[in-house]
Amino acid sequence: MAAKPHRYTIRSSSSALGFWLGAAVLVVLVGAPLVMAEWRVVGFVLPPALLLGWALWLFLYRPAVHYDEREIVVVNVGRVHTVPWSRVVRIRQRFSLELDFASGRPLQAWGVQPPRRAGNVASMFDRRSRTPPDPDRYVHVLEGFRENAEPGDAPVTRRWDVVPLAIGAVLIAAVIVEIAIGV
Repeated sequence: MAAKPHRYTIRSSSSALGFWLGAAVLVVLVGAPLVMAEWRVVGFVLPPALLLGWALWLFLYRPAVHYDEREIVVVNVGRVHTVPWSRVVRIRQRFSLELDFASGRPLQAWGVQPPRRAGNVASMFDRRSRTPPDPDRYVHVLEGFRENAEPGDAPVTRRWDVVPLAIGAVLIAAVIVEIAIGV
């Protein structure tokens, strides 16, 4: 049995930071009444906090690009696309990473951070002492994997991200029930 190739991940660092900050606020929001044994407050705050935590995770942390020598897996909100390198014609960096196929239909990867250009904050630093930002750094890395991939005819698979969406549906139902019965 062949060894499984090492998988790499690209995820927006600013979105991940937003997720962790939001999660910390939610932990304090639920943890404070929990520590003080205010059970009615915990019961009132917990379902909406879980729903908000799920939304933060789904929209800020879950979108990512995973890749190895064989394929690239694009995880967007609610959808997962598994693309063999042999199907990718070109990779571009726009506001999001974009994979082009021979059919002409592009696939956008929402989880990749948009390129950063030098702005007001960057102008405060001495530009001579640092390398300029490379807006296409992910493109260069992924193009190397694409060019070194073995040819093949494996299909592109697209599927709904069922488990996270089902968890969200259950949390929405829990919040609706909580509102309806007025806990």
